Amino acid sequence: MWSFKASQVVARRCFCKNSISRAGIDLMSLEKKQSPGREEFYFDILYGIHPISCALEAKRRTIETVYYRRDLLNHSGRVKEILERCWEENIKTLPIPSSKIDTIVPKGKPHQGLLAKTTRLYYIPTPCTQSIAQLSSEKEASKPVWLLLNEIQDPMNFGSILRSAYFMGCDKIFVTSHKSCSLTPVVSKASSGVMELMPIHSIMNTTEFCQLLKESKWDVVGTGSKTDESNGTACKPTPVGSFQLSNPTLIILGNEGRGLPDELVDLCTHQIYVESRSNLNKNVDSMNVSAAAAVILHSVLNNSNNRR
Repeated sequence: MWSFKASQVVARRCFCKNSISRAGIDLMSLEKKQSPGREEFYFDILYGIHPISCALEAKRRTIETVYYRRDLLNHSGRVKEILERCWEENIKTLPIPSSKIDTIVPKGKPHQGLLAKTTRLYYIPTPCTQSIAQLSSEKEASKPVWLLLNEIQDPMNFGSILRSAYFMGCDKIFVTSHKSCSLTPVVSKASSGVMELMPIHSIMNTTEFCQLLKESKWDVVGTGSKTDESNGTACKPTPVGSFQLSNPTLIILGNEGRGLPDELVDLCTHQIYVESRSNLNKNVDSMNVSAAAAVILHSVLNNSNNRR
């Protein structure tokens, strides 16, 4: 009886080993970690054409393996282009069944038949003691516009904001070091690969950071709604269309539910909001933060004729 059970175990092991694809075995290594006490290496699975293409271009990650649906090699010019670049750079590529991809990528997320096993991206910790001159770069505009995301937690919102900021020409992006969304493959896909291209800085003390900018003659611009007029703040909210860029500027976007905390609002030199239509239903009193970010950035970055 014992030998029969043992033979069943051996048979199952042999069957599993033979039935798992080469790609599947490689992907299973994602879950392996070194012994406690040693440095652990973590990996991401990027998915989709734009995130992987941007990751290859930016070279901010180490790409270990790119997996692809075999039929795409002859039916997708973009996928073929990515694979050819991998071959040129000696990055391993492996075909993988579509059914396997669907078990790896989050349900409902479009992967376009392309995955990549990569090292992770992290925020760049930025101490407030670092001078503004050190943070600025020669490539920035004469009146740079930076964006601070205060506790933005939804990965789809976060990715969409990154995409808009890059598209509109925002010079630099900062996040709070706590209660902010991590740099995940979901964010990379939502940003259409922008997360791979733009280094993102994290700030431990946002009030100190804003105070430092004010002392350096920057405008600190909070975002909110027209109803904030009744909150007794020093600077009254004005429509974003009336705001003119006259100094280097930091725009702050607040948390999806709570908006900006009072200590940041008190440091703002301006407050702006997106004007709505009249007679709004009481249940629809604001925009989604990523949609508001797109409107605000477009207005600020494109209505200021002397920015560049």
